[in-house]
Amino acid sequence: MIRYQEPLIEGRFIRRYKRFFSDIDTSDGVITAHCANTGRMTGLLDEGSRVWFRQQPPGRKLGFAWELVKAPLGMACINTARANELLSLTDLSRWIPEVTFVSREPTVGSHRFDLELARGSRPVYVEIKSVTMCGDRGIGLFPDAPSERATQHANLLADMASDGIETHLVFVAMHTGIQSVSPYRQLDGAFADACQRARDFGVTFHALGTEITPQYIRLAGVIPVLLD
Repeated sequence: MIRYQEPLIEGRFIRRYKRFFSDIDTSDGVITAHCANTGRMTGLLDEGSRVWFRQQPPGRKLGFAWELVKAPLGMACINTARANELLSLTDLSRWIPEVTFVSREPTVGSHRFDLELARGSRPVYVEIKSVTMCGDRGIGLFPDAPSERATQHANLLADMASDGIETHLVFVAMHTGIQSVSPYRQLDGAFADACQRARDFGVTFHALGTEITPQYIRLAGVIPVLLD
């Protein structure tokens, strides 16, 4: 579970621009907060939506960072780093039996994975994808913008699995309206194909739902992954 150490501050969303900037209306006036999300954030950018943000440590370019938004279909966390943080704080043996945590952001060759686990003396590598786009019937769609990097990740996991290395791809639904997760084939067919290739080569796919409030974020159990 992630529990916010300081209370988040509530405001109303105005606009996002230059990818990393967001203007928020507060009781003390308009502030500009850092937006830690490089995607299109489809369904999360309605003007006037309730949002929550936090103060940043001294020395940052912007004094605030945007964390949450109340979207039409549920509460969402727009800070993509929170998915990795959430899983690093969780006993993943609940979903990947008989593994122990080793480290965050291990490097294998020129690639940096999100997590390294261990099954006895054998390494287990995990790639994490934060999903915030909630489509029809509660299907979470990833990515929400074409992502060559995500396709490379899936193909690398497939190559490693074909060499006998245990690999996992975990979709974390950082939107409470999401009830299942699927690659967004209509937007990024290359990633959808890479996921099917990865599955065929032995990569294990998972999807986890979340409970999101202005006080905490926690995992809420397994949800289906739809690859076909």
